Amino acid sequence: MSRSLITGGAGMVGRQLARLLLDRGDDVVLMDVVPPDRIAVDLRDRVTLVRADLSDWAQVLDAVSSTRPDVVYHIGALMPPASERSHAAAWRINVDGTMHILEAARLFDVQTVLYSSTTATFPTSLPEPVPNDHAQQPVTLYGVTKVCSERLGEYYHRRYGLDFRGVRFLSILGPGRVPGAGWSAYTSLVVEECAKGNPYVINVNESLRLRFIYVKDAALSLMKLAGADAGRLTTRAYNLDGFSASTRELVDAVHASVPNARISWEYDPEYQRVMDTQYGNIQHRMDDTLARDEWDWKTSYSLTQAVRDFVADVRREQQ
Repeated sequence: MSRSLITGGAGMVGRQLARLLLDRGDDVVLMDVVPPDRIAVDLRDRVTLVRADLSDWAQVLDAVSSTRPDVVYHIGALMPPASERSHAAAWRINVDGTMHILEAARLFDVQTVLYSSTTATFPTSLPEPVPNDHAQQPVTLYGVTKVCSERLGEYYHRRYGLDFRGVRFLSILGPGRVPGAGWSAYTSLVVEECAKGNPYVINVNESLRLRFIYVKDAALSLMKLAGADAGRLTTRAYNLDGFSASTRELVDAVHASVPNARISWEYDPEYQRVMDTQYGNIQHRMDDTLARDEWDWKTSYSLTQAVRDFVADVRREQQ
């Protein structure tokens, strides 16, 4: 039996990944700062929770030394807008936190570290599609911290032979997003709140178009890359692509699954400005040829399929 440790394990991707790993028979440890009652109900009796702060070296060292995982899935991070409001906190959690994970992995012989990166590492003006090796010139501190972490992982791979592997996610659609956890969180919250019977207000225009990956595809990509043949891999970080949707198309998909959804629009020019200036890098199609060729990656969910599955999962949890 393999043991996997997931940082940010209580989050939307972490909980989906935990389910996949448990289903295949892994022993799963969730590392997070949240209390036990924040762990998904279906996971509480099936996983071990280790409460640790990524920015605290002693806590990370203790978490890895006490659990001795074979694989670490490093998903935990401070996202915008919080990362843009507190640069020091973002650096401590996102960069120092990655350094702590990598160093603990080296010291305690962790076989593989999987890293959750982002297309926010790229600038906003981009070719179509965006090559895997395109210059990374991020416009946000969040993107800067993710570039730094990719380079740290590559260094640990070269210097110590640590098997560091990463994926660059688009905006992730799925249940479990918390208001304020990413400027694009509204795209998930509109689905989740409507599935729960609550109203939701959208602050951006109907034509804003983003590219998404459904959370179940995102979690699967990490598990699939972890199991990929090392001899086939030619890079340490891989672009992933998904599907494109405007705000109007997303709302229409919600109405198709939740006909009585109560969605209203209150345009906020400042919110729109942030999305236009800081999120231009997730409005472009990513070239994920390397992921497809080197570890047989492919997505399973379109917009319609993702929203339908999302709504069904939220309603199932309410029963």
